[in-house]
Amino acid sequence: MHMEKERASCGGRAQVVVGLGNPDRSDDGVGPAVVQALGSVEAEVWESLRTGLPLAQALVGFQRALVVDGAPFLPAGELALFPLGPEQGSSYPHGLGLAQALELLARAGQEVPEVWALAIGIPADPPFGRGLSPEVARAVPAAVAEVKKWLEN
Repeated sequence: MHMEKERASCGGRAQVVVGLGNPDRSDDGVGPAVVQALGSVEAEVWESLRTGLPLAQALVGFQRALVVDGAPFLPAGELALFPLGPEQGSSYPHGLGLAQALELLARAGQEVPEVWALAIGIPADPPFGRGLSPEVARAVPAAVAEVKKWLEN
């Protein structure tokens, strides 16, 4: 699933926000829930199930990217924002393979964007079904505010 808004520039820097996750796995759908709650922003906005190399390839051509994703390594509802890219190596423990894919693309001469991850704590094995748990749903407004703040910088 790939939902795009028209490409916009913010200070001459093309940006994209990707809500990563599967809304059919309850709290794993927190990334898409955050981008759906964003409203109008000066960036492209996608929902995606793609990870690793396919996601990294889709990000080529942007100057900045923010990936919003559920993070089973954080307590439910907690937020963490951190850089993710070739220089960070495999520092994102969710198993995306995105940092490694960005590194490969950079080594191949591709211009990879500055990539950040906004991780939102979820349970380790979210059950199938739609809808977020109360503690994860309460984190959505704070995550939306964090995305908007990131877009302004």
